Amino acid sequence: MANYQLTVEERTQVGKSYNRKLRAEGKIPAVVYGFGQEATSVQLTVRDVERALAAESNLIDLQLGEGKKTVIVKEIHRDPVKGSLLHLDFYEVDLAKKLEVTVPLRVVGEDQRPSDGGVVETLLWELPVLCLPTDIPSAIEIDVSGLSLDQALTVGELELPEGVEALGDPDELVVRVAVPRRAAEGAEEAEGEAAEGAAEPAAEAVEEGGSEE
Repeated sequence: MANYQLTVEERTQVGKSYNRKLRAEGKIPAVVYGFGQEATSVQLTVRDVERALAAESNLIDLQLGEGKKTVIVKEIHRDPVKGSLLHLDFYEVDLAKKLEVTVPLRVVGEDQRPSDGGVVETLLWELPVLCLPTDIPSAIEIDVSGLSLDQALTVGELELPEGVEALGDPDELVVRVAVPRRAAEGAEEAEGEAAEGAAEPAAEAVEEGGSEE
């Protein structure tokens, strides 16, 4: 898959007032760092950023003047209320060195599961992995079509793309198939009522026995 091409401009001014001016013009500030080099302040249009974020490729060829840097999007800053883009962090990578990145997890095959009344619960939505920049997957698929009621998948049981190594606890649960909460609560109530019903006759028998004496 080809790297996404993105052109940015060098940013010579900094500060909140200048950043507000940029956003009023449909642009946002950003910074490029990593690969043993000093950070570079840049700016680019919001429209270009949204297109880059929607692209399938995780690697971006960042065109800055006459130079080009291969980067990944390291961090996205958005307005907590409006959700609008505020700032972007690009990390320049060495294509020959592995790096740690966080990849989203995507559940598939849920509609092919057995009809056992179970509900698939997702317990982990993203996974830190170690791989070369060229091997970064856009997402890791979790096939639950073979899972039955009360079964689960852990990090160590995931089928990862070639060259991708999962980080973290291999015993951490990722997904599980559980009984729907309402059904479980109904079963508990039924068990409780059955237990109460079984206890009442015993009490009556004792009372009757006591009256005969």
